[in-house]
Formats: sequence, structure tokens, C-alpha cells
Amino acid sequence: MNREWLIRILQVTVVALTVAAVFQELEKPKEARKWHGKVASIFPYDFRIPTIARLKESYWNPYESRVFNSPLFGIGWAVNFYALLENLRVIEEDVSEESFLTPTPAMKEAMKGLLQNPQETD
Repeated sequence: MNREWLIRILQVTVVALTVAAVFQELEKPKEARKWHGKVASIFPYDFRIPTIARLKESYWNPYESRVFNSPLFGIGWAVNFYALLENLRVIEEDVSEESFLTPTPAMKEAMKGLLQNPQETD
């Protein structure tokens, strides 16, 4: 089997899962439709309009240990980069988003020195 067939099979699978997810929602009564869930109890989908809160929840969620989360929009999985970096030991477990973005004491000292002794530039 060559590469084109593999790509075609993947495309057909994605289209079939999308159609199945839409039909799954349309089978429910109108008031029970959530437009997010799982197809075949395996593949997550979410057809709601994306929001900033859900974007953050999908791609940078320090409260979730799973690397693969539900997607922001569509079918498949989103990568929780916080959990990925935590598993790769790039960031420590007790690092919050606020402390991750806060300057370190060394950076504060350097800035303090620059503010106290500004050097003139030509």
C-alpha cells in the first residue's frame, strides 16, 4: 500500500467520524444536544464555538495531568502543553501559571541594578 492510499484512508476515517458525531447529536432531542462528546466511546469531538477559556483548558491546563485532552473544535485530541512539559520535567509540578510568568529573584536584582545605575548610551 503506498502513501496516497494511507492518506485517503485517513481522510475517509475523519469524514466518517465527523458525520457519525453530527448524526449522534441530531438523534438527540433538541434540548439535549450538547455538541460535544465521544464517537464510539473513543474519539472525542466538540462542535461548540471555541472560547478563550476552552482554548486555555485544552492547551494549557495545570489542573489536568493528561497530555491529550478533548479538542477545542472538531474531532480528535488537543495537546495539553503544560502536562507535556511537566512530564518532560521542563517545569516542576508545583509551578503555577502565575509563578511560571513571574520574574525570578535574579531577574529582579538585575532590573533593580539597571534602574539604580542607568548607563548612558551614545
